[in-house]
Amino acid sequence: MRIHKLTGENMLKISHEQEILRPGQIIQGKILKLYPDNKAQILLGGQTLIAQLEASLSIEGRYHFQVQSSDEMIHLKVLGEQLKSQAGLSVTNLMMQLGVKTTKHNTAFVQNIVNENIPFDRTQLKDALQILASSANKGQATQILTEMIARKLPITENVFQAIQAKNSGNISHQMSEMLQQLKSASINTELTVRLEQLAGAPLSERSAFIRQNVADNHGNKQQLFQVLKSMGMISQTVDFATWKSEWKQMESYVSQNAAQPGSNAQIKMPFQLDYSAAIKLMESLNANRQSILSQSQGLMDFWGNKVRQEISTGSVLTQEEFSAFKEQLTQRMVPLLPPEQGQFIKSLSNQPVQLERVLNMLDTLSAQQTFKQMNETIASIKLEKLFTSGGAPKEQFLQQLHHVLQYTGLSYENQIATKTLEENQSIKAMLLQMLQQSDGPLRERAGQLLHFINGMQLNAVNESVSFIQASLQIPAEKLGLNNDAELELESRKTADGKIDPDYCRIIFYLDLKNLKETIIDMNIQKRSVSITIFNDSPELKEKTQSIHPVLLQGLESLNYQLSAVHFKPLLEQAKANKTATSKPFQPSYQGVDYRI
Repeated sequence: MRIHKLTGENMLKISHEQEILRPGQIIQGKILKLYPDNKAQILLGGQTLIAQLEASLSIEGRYHFQVQSSDEMIHLKVLGEQLKSQAGLSVTNLMMQLGVKTTKHNTAFVQNIVNENIPFDRTQLKDALQILASSANKGQATQILTEMIARKLPITENVFQAIQAKNSGNISHQMSEMLQQLKSASINTELTVRLEQLAGAPLSERSAFIRQNVADNHGNKQQLFQVLKSMGMISQTVDFATWKSEWKQMESYVSQNAAQPGSNAQIKMPFQLDYSAAIKLMESLNANRQSILSQSQGLMDFWGNKVRQEISTGSVLTQEEFSAFKEQLTQRMVPLLPPEQGQFIKSLSNQPVQLERVLNMLDTLSAQQTFKQMNETIASIKLEKLFTSGGAPKEQFLQQLHHVLQYTGLSYENQIATKTLEENQSIKAMLLQMLQQSDGPLRERAGQLLHFINGMQLNAVNESVSFIQASLQIPAEKLGLNNDAELELESRKTADGKIDPDYCRIIFYLDLKNLKETIIDMNIQKRSVSITIFNDSPELKEKTQSIHPVLLQGLESLNYQLSAVHFKPLLEQAKANKTATSKPFQPSYQGVDYRI
């Protein structure tokens, strides 16, 4: 075999169509066959490929290689001699070459990533071993750090803590712990509302209305107060400070009793407010949002300064001005308002108190923020009603899924980068603010939930050139499940990089109230759907026969065909899952074939 020298070092040169290794990475390989012209078949990182030899290597020999940079070829430098049969000795020699301490835990960690055929570089290894040294649970840390290197994640303490948090709990537990900490500190903010919407028990309409008002007042949001006051639902003599003070008495109700059906059902609302009428008022105004905004803004532009000036001096409009003002109000606003509020305009008199009230009404209804706040309140109440009124499970699941994606902050960094950050703050954004503004147990708990959300982000999507994997946890309480639902998806990519609905697989991990642990595995090939249900109930197949036609019809309406429905015990899925997950996540090299 002819031996070449490149810059004085033994090298192995491999052609490539798509580079999968980075300069500096180290990986173990084995020579499988030798061919003429100094070519060889080698096993590298789980892949068999053809290489051009420029070093004298032995068939069946195992070696450690380090990736060298090259524009057109991947160059692998041979590290040391052929590996001996004693794996521990080979790893020790490698660590000595890399200048890494050969302690018991260090050696075990390096041996693990070498055995898993995971490429790594010296910097990754040193950073990982530093985190490993400070970890109390070496076994768990080894597993997490191995996953981080395999997935090419940054080897930092923050990423490590994020994956650790994600692996050691579920989203409902983390959010519930945060809620408990907030309530023990008597804090009812928008964060409280968001967490209860996702992980709390369903609330009655009354309780949801109270919760929203308490949270708004903590944030000094006056929009709802101004709407109710200008529309005559509370006295004109009530100011915002008094409003806040009265609602503060309701905080204990929210934190202790709101989630209990029927609790304090007869409790009096502040200012004898009719919450049902208030909700109907908001829904009516929101239904005519654009028209009300346009008309009230136009009236404020034309009359605002004039009426405000007269009020400030204790004067009134001239009879001619008042007639024109009232006529315009009647024509432009009355058709858009509920009858009770329209009647106020029809009976409007030219007096400072009444002029001030109508001006406040126009000022409030001309602001986009008013409708944004009303819409949030209505949406919050409707959401709770969906779960308390026995809504369709499909709608409940889709709504809960939507809120997880919308409110947790899984796309927070992407929204910042693309300047598409929504007005509604995500839980992640609010936690980041809390870390800056609080200390003690509250700050510690906020940090733990933030790490968990970061872990969810890291695990949410894994992509290769042609393949995508996604996973998500969905809080269980509102769905009536015993534990959080988990959703996993695998799919080819379409030409524009999206999920291919013709070729994908979706797995639901459920813990149902009656059927207990249940796994639904749905596999789609050329829009043909095969479903396997794993459950230990012996009568499940028989009991679900009646809904089989419904499933068939539903899929056909979406242009899918049902090919089969199988029922298997959970033990079979557990065996398959154990086989599939016995190794940490490996990057996908599908379709890559290295040849000279």
